[in-house]
Amino acid sequence: MGKIKMAFIGVGDMGSHHCIGFDLLEDSEVRYICDMNEANVARTLAELKNSNPTIVSDYRELLAKEDLDAVVISVPNYLHREVAVAFLEAGKHVFLEKPVAHTIEDCDAIIEAAEASGRVLQIGLVYRYSNLYRRMEKELESGRLGDVKLMWCKEFRDPFPPADWFYDKTKSGGAIVEKDCHHFDIFNWMIQAKPVRVFASGGQHVMKQGEPNRIQNSYSHYPTKEISNTSIVDHAFITIDYDNGSKANLGLCMYLKPRNLMGEGLEIGLIGENGGQMVARNDKTIDIVGGQDWTKDHLEIDVTSDSIMGGHTGGQTQRIDFLKCVQEGRQPFASAQVGRNALLIALAAEKSILEERYVYLEEISG
Repeated sequence: MGKIKMAFIGVGDMGSHHCIGFDLLEDSEVRYICDMNEANVARTLAELKNSNPTIVSDYRELLAKEDLDAVVISVPNYLHREVAVAFLEAGKHVFLEKPVAHTIEDCDAIIEAAEASGRVLQIGLVYRYSNLYRRMEKELESGRLGDVKLMWCKEFRDPFPPADWFYDKTKSGGAIVEKDCHHFDIFNWMIQAKPVRVFASGGQHVMKQGEPNRIQNSYSHYPTKEISNTSIVDHAFITIDYDNGSKANLGLCMYLKPRNLMGEGLEIGLIGENGGQMVARNDKTIDIVGGQDWTKDHLEIDVTSDSIMGGHTGGQTQRIDFLKCVQEGRQPFASAQVGRNALLIALAAEKSILEERYVYLEEISG
C-alpha cells in the first residue's frame, strides 16, 4: 500500500506532537486536521514539513472520506468513546491517546467496535515503545533478577495543564485514571501477573474543591488559569496486589512547585526474587544493583532516537509501529486489552479512595 492517509482529531499538546511526528514519516501523510481551536491548528501547521492538510472543525465531516485510512484521536477522555467508535464503525484504523476511556463501560464499547470492524486500535501507552523501559524488560527477560516481587513508582510532579476537563472527574475519570495508567501498565508488563486488588488513600491537599486554585503547568502551552471546580485528587498512595504474590506501589503528588527542583523526576523501580534491584530515573537512566553476583551497572539510555522535540520517550517509535500494524494487519504492542488492564487498576484506585477499602478488580471488570 502507498502512504497511509491520516487525520488528527484534536491537536492540543499530545495531538500536535502526534501530527508533527507522523508528518516526518515517509509512510504517512497528514491529510486532515480537526480542531475548533485556531491557535492549536496554527501552532501545529507551523511545524509540519511534508504535508498540507485540510482543516475541519467537526470530526463528523471526515467519517465518510474515502481518502482517509487512519485517525489519531487526542480529545478529552470523556469524548473517547463517541469519537473512536464513530471512526472504527466507519472502517478507519485508530490510534487513541491513553487512557482508553474514563469508564470501563466506554472502554469496552470502544474495544467491541474495534473487534467488529477488524481495524487496528492502538492505545497511546507510549512507555511500551520506549528504549528505556524496553531495556528494563530485556534485563528481566535475561533472568538477571528472577521474578519481580516488588515494584514502585514515584510520580511527584506539577499539576495537569490548566484546562477545565482535567480537573473534572466526570470528564477525565480522575487524576489517577488520566495520569497513572502509564505506570500501572509498566507494573503489569514487568511483573507479568494478574492484578487482583487495589488499596488507595488520597485526597486534596492544595488544589481544593470550591477554592480558587491558580493552576500553572510547566510543559504545556496553556496560560495560567484559575480553576475552582476541581473534583480530582491531588495526591495518593496506591498499592496493588497480584495473583502471584507480587506487589506494587505508586505515590502521586500533583502540586509540586517548581517541577523537579531536586532533579529526581519520575522513578520506577523493582526488586527481584534474588534481592537485586533495578531503578529507572527521569526516563533516562537505569541502575541495576545486587542480586546473585552483586554487580552494579549504570546505564545511560538513548532516549532521543525514539522520540521527537523532547517529547515522551518512545513517542516516535509508537507512531512507526502503528503504521506497521496498519500495513501488516497485526495487533499493536500497546493493544486495547493492555490499555483496559491498566485502566482497571486506575478505576479501582479511584473507587478505593472514595470507599476507603480494598477494591477487587473483578468488581469493575465484570
